[in-house]
Amino acid sequence: MRAFWGWLVLYLASGLLAAAVARAAPGPAVPPPKALEEQVRAALKSQPREPRLWNNLGVSLRRQGRNAEAISAYRQAVRLDSKYADAYSNLAVALTAIGRHDEALGAIRTALKLERDNPVYRLNLATVYEGLGRHGEAAIEYRAYLQRAGESAAVYERLAKIQQKLGRNTQARTSWQKAVDLEPENGAYRLAYGQALTAAGQDFAAIAQLEAAVRLKAMDARSWLLLATLYNGQQQTDAAAAALREAAALDPSSARVQNDLGVTLSKLKLTDQAAEALNRAVTLAPSYAEAWSNLGVVLRGQGKMNEAEQAYQRALGIESRLPQIYNNLGVLYLESERVQEAVPQFQQALVLEPGYWEARRNLAMALGRLGKWGAAADQLKLALEAAQVPSALITQVQADLQKLQEASR
Repeated sequence: MRAFWGWLVLYLASGLLAAAVARAAPGPAVPPPKALEEQVRAALKSQPREPRLWNNLGVSLRRQGRNAEAISAYRQAVRLDSKYADAYSNLAVALTAIGRHDEALGAIRTALKLERDNPVYRLNLATVYEGLGRHGEAAIEYRAYLQRAGESAAVYERLAKIQQKLGRNTQARTSWQKAVDLEPENGAYRLAYGQALTAAGQDFAAIAQLEAAVRLKAMDARSWLLLATLYNGQQQTDAAAAALREAAALDPSSARVQNDLGVTLSKLKLTDQAAEALNRAVTLAPSYAEAWSNLGVVLRGQGKMNEAEQAYQRALGIESRLPQIYNNLGVLYLESERVQEAVPQFQQALVLEPGYWEARRNLAMALGRLGKWGAAADQLKLALEAAQVPSALITQVQADLQKLQEASR
């Protein structure tokens, strides 16, 4: 009988993440949890005071999700052998699984007093600390595990998440990179690394990781939306539209996806499809002010001025502090020869956002059409001072200013 429980102990002594980080090793096959439970209970009939059998019973019960029973088995194991470190470690695992973190901390500390350098125990201690919200200490223990047991993608994943919670984003990116390097075909790691790179403004690198996640079929609707945003930022509009269609297929109830799809399709001059997507957005979320405003832009481009104005007014009725809505409505009034009405719209946009150079340039155009050349020129000068003006448009704004100055003489 000792041969039976002996190899079981060697195989089953484990921590919270042991299954995820253990390297493959030759050994006897372990029966399914229920069959293992039956074998261990049979062995206990003849050896009821054998602590290793009680430990193995606990492991089989925990693998079945029966944590309360597993805790009782582990406690019996340590009653029979107060220096049984594996049983204390496994007890901590089961206690953590049901949220009894303070008790788990006591158990894992006992295990570490008995075997201080056991890396799996340090891994379990990290997870207990994580459950207690002691993230700084958890990060220390995850690193201690990596130093003692060698690199593990699963542990780097845990460490990266803890580092993000601590605001240590540079360290988190390093951990995500290590996880990806160790398991390059893990789409979840690629996805998380891409998100971390996006947050750091490293868009090209983020796109590479997200495209790898696409290949590995790890993308959800939110991830496709993120990739589309990155593509749009790189002026890859066709790719952005394709990504947004994927997002819409995965989450057809997302108003944000439909809004972004509509905006992107409008850039491709697919105005009918853009209007259809934006109409879906406002149907899904009637209080989505930006989607109403974007719908107004598309309707204006289709020459549907009355409908566009209604969309803008609907947006302003929902949210009166979005400067782009006032700017868009002002443009509609300009195009409809309602110049006097356009001016206060641009002015309100600038009250809300003084650095909104497009609104300031539009105000200059409106003032110029009203014959107020000096005031228009002043607005263009202010527009040129805005840091956000694209360099490609500076020459055009300067030319507009020169024309106004000549007209005012």
